[in-house]
Amino acid sequence: MKQTVYADVLLALNFFINYFLLLSVGRIMRAPVSRTRICLGAAFGAACSLTLFLPPVGLAAGCILKMTISSVMVLIAFRLKSVKAFGHTLLVTCAVTFGFGGAMLALWLAFAPRGMVYRNGTVYFSLSPEFVMAVTVACYSIITLAGKICRRLELRGGECRAVIRCEGAVRSLRLLCDSGNLLTEPFSGLPVVIVRRNALGRTLPEGFPEQSGVKFRVIPYSAVGGEGLLCAFRPESVEIRLDRRRQRVECYVAVTDKLEPCDYDGIINPKILE
Repeated sequence: MKQTVYADVLLALNFFINYFLLLSVGRIMRAPVSRTRICLGAAFGAACSLTLFLPPVGLAAGCILKMTISSVMVLIAFRLKSVKAFGHTLLVTCAVTFGFGGAMLALWLAFAPRGMVYRNGTVYFSLSPEFVMAVTVACYSIITLAGKICRRLELRGGECRAVIRCEGAVRSLRLLCDSGNLLTEPFSGLPVVIVRRNALGRTLPEGFPEQSGVKFRVIPYSAVGGEGLLCAFRPESVEIRLDRRRQRVECYVAVTDKLEPCDYDGIINPKILE
């Protein structure tokens, strides 16, 4: 029995699936994501889905073809600064795409459902587009939720490093990851990192807060020991370093003298890294 394949449906569905697959890779790698670049990468992958109309190729040739397509999609979708970063991202992309393609192949071999064609690493559904989109979004949501859960478990009770830049000075701090720090700047809604005053060094504007000339915010807080106000400033940049990962975050730095000297310089909420 012959199956009619519509090129427009093939392109649209593969663009949609590739878009969310690339977003999933970005979530897994915790890399900055540009929606424009993701769309361009998904569009390239969708165009390559037209290989479905080519004569069937062997398993080895199919793997090489899929690897080549994935490599170009990765280069288009993500800003990669090194060959090592490219290799890691390509490995995750291949795992995600091969996992999806393998699941579709297993489904095709086991049940040979009507309305489904699998050839040259490309899958075509003659199913309701709404159904395919709903399943794809559900899979992306599961991956995102699992990533957040793993991230929180990884950070709970742990430490990370923060590199703060302000007025030409740079300071590296050790921060305790504490989900109890729920402070946010009232107007912008940005999270607040609490840091001991003497740990900031030259990154703390001289004469802060009144005589520094730097705009500061007053952050109200409530803790077991009582309530009060913290003065906070917004540095030029804050980069969080955890293991080998680095992530720039937008936040305020609140200064306090009430943190006792210990192994860490301040407190950060793990949600800031999500």
